[in-house]
Amino acid sequence: MSSHDRLVVDYTLLESSKSNLREIKKVLGNIDDHHDDIRDIWGHDSIAGKMDEFVTNWDNYRRELKGNVENLGKQVEGALKSFHKQDLDLKNATEKKEKNGGK
Repeated sequence: MSSHDRLVVDYTLLESSKSNLREIKKVLGNIDDHHDDIRDIWGHDSIAGKMDEFVTNWDNYRRELKGNVENLGKQVEGALKSFHKQDLDLKNATEKKEKNGGK
């Protein structure tokens, strides 16, 4: 059996991806909404209006991005659980077969 016939799962990469996604979600969730805090610093109403629009869009996109990161984290966690279960099932099947004399 060649290495091309095997599925190799990098658990370390999946675990670190899960951890990194959790941290990204946390950072995105902890970014304060400064919408009202910065309105006065822009001065002119037309500039303040455009910056207000920008900040509102950023807040919306940040919430959407946070949701996407959360969903991706759940998918990575699901993949990890599935691969661990498959590994355990294969180990148990192999041990059972060995116990029965290879039959």
